[in-house]
Amino acid sequence: MTFRILSLDGGGIRGVVAATMLARIEQQISVPLNQYFQLVTGTSTGSILAAAIANGRSAKELIAVYQQKGSRIFPYQNLWSPERLGLVFQYGLSAPKYSDKGLVEVLKEEFKYKKLSAVKATNLLIPSYDTINREPIIFKSWRKKFVNVPLWEVCVCSASAPAYFPAHQLIRREEGKAVGGDAKTIVFSKEASEDDDDYNRMRIDITGGTGRGQVRTIIDYVGKTRTALVDAGWDVIPDATSTFSVVLEYSAIDGGVAANNPTACAIAEALRLGHKVEDISLLSIGTGSFSREIPLESAKEWGAAQWALPVIDVIFDASSDINDYIGRQIVERYLRLQFKLDRSWTGKRLSDDMDDASQENIRNLIEAADAYVKNSQVQKAIANFL
Repeated sequence: MTFRILSLDGGGIRGVVAATMLARIEQQISVPLNQYFQLVTGTSTGSILAAAIANGRSAKELIAVYQQKGSRIFPYQNLWSPERLGLVFQYGLSAPKYSDKGLVEVLKEEFKYKKLSAVKATNLLIPSYDTINREPIIFKSWRKKFVNVPLWEVCVCSASAPAYFPAHQLIRREEGKAVGGDAKTIVFSKEASEDDDDYNRMRIDITGGTGRGQVRTIIDYVGKTRTALVDAGWDVIPDATSTFSVVLEYSAIDGGVAANNPTACAIAEALRLGHKVEDISLLSIGTGSFSREIPLESAKEWGAAQWALPVIDVIFDASSDINDYIGRQIVERYLRLQFKLDRSWTGKRLSDDMDDASQENIRNLIEAADAYVKNSQVQKAIANFL
């Protein structure tokens, strides 16, 4: 049975390119995207699109979000804008280019109080990266690990691009009941996660019953038996009367540093869910590839200051291309929609800056994406894929 995946790249304001192409595809399939695709994944701006689509929003609606609210997320472009002074006073000259205030406000407006657990019609996967534990954070709607995190916050975690936005502090907290334990373990009740390692490194506080007041750190968790191994022996062993709280802090930055194109993550999860590789059908949509070159002379001479913003673009662009390569090698039914951000489609200038939220640039990006997706060869490729 075919398992359909929709994968959406990061790219800041250029997410309107992906939204425009999706609007055309939506017309052709004649059903909501979250009913057509069994797994929707996205990184950074792609996470916003993916989360909205998984909740039943249409791509046409999302185009309007970029048009109407993009300038609140990216209120200026000049690094020396007077509007940035507050950040400079707070963090110094090395402050991120933007506050995340506008980003958070817009996402709260779009997702309200919905949590990751609210996604039911399809599977949703969103990557981020934790700078404290130096490992990816993979939000999955079908796993218990992050289901209580609000969707707006999941997207902030995935969209906090280094140098552009500050890292986002995510506090994961759960409460539960124990069913027993021994000198160095505690066994959680059946409501706890069944996945290995889901509580590793979390601080556990015994909040009630036997052993109340003890604090330890979980160093290993076995999901099958729901058994947590702690770093030091209990003074009083918890039992079936014990309640606990577990907590862990993350410093979340843009998932694009690891997977700006989350195609490989989606394939891995599809296989883990039990689907055969020959049954996977994957549509990967980009936000436009860079047309500006970085000459050899610049790449050789630039130091930390000159590379600060360009290196993020390079990392994101390279990540997208490498994941595209992985997808093509593994999945037979695979389609990648992506075009260069040059004048070839409409004759108009297209900015590849992720933060150029001017109405002119957004309009030009929409027109170019529309021209690209209407191209006869692209139309044929889409028809064959669908």
